Amino acid sequence: MLSRHADACYWIGRYVERAEATARMVDVHYHASLESGRTVLNWNSLLTIADGLEDFTKRYSAQTDANVLRFFLFDRLNPDSVVSTWGAVRENARSIREQLSSEMWVAINVFYLKLQEIDVVATCESPGEFLWKVQEASHLVQGILNRTMLMDEPREWLDVGRFLERADQTNRLLDVKYHDILPSIPQRQGQPPEMLPDPLGVGGPLDTHGWIAVLKSVSAFEMYRKTYRDGIVPANVVAFLELQNEFPASVRHGVERVNKGLKRIRGTSNSHALRAPEQLALKLLADLEFDQADQIIATGLHEYLQDKQVRLAELGAAI
Repeated sequence: MLSRHADACYWIGRYVERAEATARMVDVHYHASLESGRTVLNWNSLLTIADGLEDFTKRYSAQTDANVLRFFLFDRLNPDSVVSTWGAVRENARSIREQLSSEMWVAINVFYLKLQEIDVVATCESPGEFLWKVQEASHLVQGILNRTMLMDEPREWLDVGRFLERADQTNRLLDVKYHDILPSIPQRQGQPPEMLPDPLGVGGPLDTHGWIAVLKSVSAFEMYRKTYRDGIVPANVVAFLELQNEFPASVRHGVERVNKGLKRIRGTSNSHALRAPEQLALKLLADLEFDQADQIIATGLHEYLQDKQVRLAELGAAI
């Protein structure tokens, strides 16, 4: 397979997933804020998750709902907006149409054309229907991929990009929203975590609605409730989103799918043939298999998530 074809497949997978993740996070944050009765929404956490706070501040005079929605959804100068990412999906798909099924190309192209007809002002005033359509289009493309593509290299590269992006988005979301939900507590110099007054770092009343919003942002709330019967517990949320291998949006599941895809692409059982991406994926997966949520939170959730963020970025760069 040509490198440019593999590259295009990889980025189609990443950008389709990124468009869906952006729409879902904006949707959850927007409606959760409205339901809480806030008249002014605070978008700082979402801008931080998207690594767009600095860019937004430079180009927009005020952090109004309309400005932030335009930035996330329609700003062509923002490479991670829905319009930009889906444009990149379409351009990559156009360059390798012979590698994709015709049904997949049609689904990508049809939604791209629909985006050109959107009333931006009206959508920013009432974004709910549009945000749902973005998620629906992403699910459609992924479903067609699963149904119509051969189990060969193009599909493997599509999946490698898709699951790496998903793991990255989940990890980034949990890290940033953690600071919104859990107030910091004083850490006594040299004192072991188990001796602190609050070893889980909650430091105050549990923000149940905040943790529910985190779970909903990765479509995990219902599956979390099926897995844990004792309600919202921070350690359980961390375990579910980072370490639960059976949930498709967890970091561990994403890294495992990336590792399996890279292994199938290599196509040999010779362990000496492992390349840098596989080595990084295997090391990260080994850590995720043995990590414990209580210990992660007690010793520093932010530091743990930052480490995983760096390693996921290194994995993407190696690929």
